[in-house]
Amino acid sequence: MKTSSRVILGKFIICSSILLLCFIGMVLAAIITKLAFIMLAWFKFGAVEFMWSDVIYAAKLGGVGGAFLGLGWALFYLFKVKGF
Repeated sequence: MKTSSRVILGKFIICSSILLLCFIGMVLAAIITKLAFIMLAWFKFGAVEFMWSDVIYAAKLGGVGGAFLGLGWALFYLFKVKGF
C-alpha cells in the first residue's frame, strides 16, 4: 500500500492542528479557572492576593495536560481507532 505525499501531509496538518488546539484550549481553560478562583476568594475575603507566578504555573499545568490530550487524540486519529 503506497500512500501519496499529499495524504501524509494532510494527516500531518490535521494532527498538528489537533495538538495545537488542545494545547491552547487547555492553557486558556487553566488560566480562566485560576482567575475565577481568585475572583471567588476576592468576593469571600474582600482582598485580592494575586500573583502572576500562580497564573503562569496554572498555564504550564494546562499546557502539559493539553499536550498529552492532543498527542493522544492525534495518535488515535493516525492509528484509526474507532470513533476518531
